[in-house]
Amino acid sequence: MDEGEQARYVVVGLRRGLAILNMFRRDRRVVTVPEMTAALGLPRATAFRLAYTLERDGYLQRVPDSPAFRLGPKTLLLGFDYLHTTEVVACGRDALTALRDRTGFSTHMCVRDGTEIVYVFTASSHHRMRGDIPVGTRYPCHAVASGRALLFDMTKAGIKDLYRGVSLAAFSPQTPTTVDALWSRIERERKLGYAWHRSGFVSGIVSLSAPVRDSGGAIVAAINISDSETVLKDIETVRDQVLSTAAEVSARLGWRG
Repeated sequence: MDEGEQARYVVVGLRRGLAILNMFRRDRRVVTVPEMTAALGLPRATAFRLAYTLERDGYLQRVPDSPAFRLGPKTLLLGFDYLHTTEVVACGRDALTALRDRTGFSTHMCVRDGTEIVYVFTASSHHRMRGDIPVGTRYPCHAVASGRALLFDMTKAGIKDLYRGVSLAAFSPQTPTTVDALWSRIERERKLGYAWHRSGFVSGIVSLSAPVRDSGGAIVAAINISDSETVLKDIETVRDQVLSTAAEVSARLGWRG
């Protein structure tokens, strides 16, 4: 089927509705019709009808005393249902919970969406002082250990393509802010088999991540252990456990490497 034939089957209205849902992010929880119009290049009446339809079906909610919209319960339920049924989360949930229980530190699983990571599972530490990371949280790949672990199998050309036109923002003096610097960091960490940093993204937080592979050997997720440097003082104490847990989850997914 050529591109012309494929285009005949695209439902433009559905694509526009999904584009509206994709406007909502962690840092943008409320969107107005004028913003939909400007971002998607739609007539105002069309944007309103799409938003109204999504609201009637439970995918959007009107913000009280405001013309703006926020995500509705149906959208959230779809996301949670997906996370509970997707194979990589199902295979990793028990292993990550056990890793948290053995070490006492927070554990997480992330997947990559373009140049960002998305948290799909978290098991928070039992420490009184901790930084909980909700499922669905997004961070930039270049700045965090899990993001770099998810890029381990990419070539330098692939990294350049991925970051073409993308600014690599600095979050600490450790953050690679050019593609060349990011590539150098990935090369060093890939040889270790894991990525890590101390105060590299959030001050005072130590984080160590390792990739998870599917049956074909492709990196499909990264697992992470992190906590305050006041309690997670030495990565050597958790490195082997993180690597063995990543290998365990990969084996459950069928990887025999």
